[in-house]
Amino acid sequence: MKSLEQVENFWNDNLCGQHFITARYPSEEFFSQYRNFRYTKTHHLDTYIDWKGAVDKDVLEIGLGVGADGTRWAEHARSYTGIDLTDEAVIATQKHLEVLGLPGQTRKGNAEALELPDDSFDIVYSHGVLHHTSNIEKTFDEVYRVLRPGGQFIVMLYCKHSFNYWIRIQTYFRIRFLWALCMSQIGGKPGSPWREHLANFREKGWSYFSWSEWPHHCTDGPDCEIANIYTPARIKAMLRRAGFTVKKTKQAHFPAGLSPGLERSLAAWIGFHHISWAVKS
Repeated sequence: MKSLEQVENFWNDNLCGQHFITARYPSEEFFSQYRNFRYTKTHHLDTYIDWKGAVDKDVLEIGLGVGADGTRWAEHARSYTGIDLTDEAVIATQKHLEVLGLPGQTRKGNAEALELPDDSFDIVYSHGVLHHTSNIEKTFDEVYRVLRPGGQFIVMLYCKHSFNYWIRIQTYFRIRFLWALCMSQIGGKPGSPWREHLANFREKGWSYFSWSEWPHHCTDGPDCEIANIYTPARIKAMLRRAGFTVKKTKQAHFPAGLSPGLERSLAAWIGFHHISWAVKS
């Protein structure tokens, strides 16, 4: 049974995005490079997310990474609170806020059981995080509870209706893994990440390569145990079950080295990120 402890251990050891940056962590240059990397690679965020709309509002972010999005919210919000399952992300985000001289508080917490009062936030934001929890419907219930009536929930989850899921993960990665497996049988030494995939395969057997299990290990690394990927219909159904009214959705993120406008156009059809804007009724 996969647990939140496994999720916590993985992300404590793999602080989101840190390996993309050359500057020393946690220097001012590191955070500057990271912000530039994030909003170049996921350029749709500054187009789709209304950071300035947080003026006079209390914002809660669930899942922090290195805190880039947190600084966007903290720059405009009346108050910013960040929660993460891992110590590493909490520390990184607090340092990021301090480097930029921005107000805000961060704390360690579990999205499945938020230690926060009812009706205490106007916006809850979670980007690329809740698909790593074992009980996402429970997290939606908790978000609904802590939002004020009329409050907005902005959530990004991995999307099955995407190039990344069908072509890259379920097709190309499978072929590459099988090739690595064959090469290893005749003395070859595959590089990363196939070396790690092979170690997992030897431990878990063919169930590791199953249609349902394989994608968990092909999104954020072979040792990532929980990375759920949802259809847009499933996401909408889960939000509605929790009591939300879904106001808007967008599919995003197709980083192919093209112009931002062209990438966003393609991503609207085959992007891996599904963003929902939902309101507490």
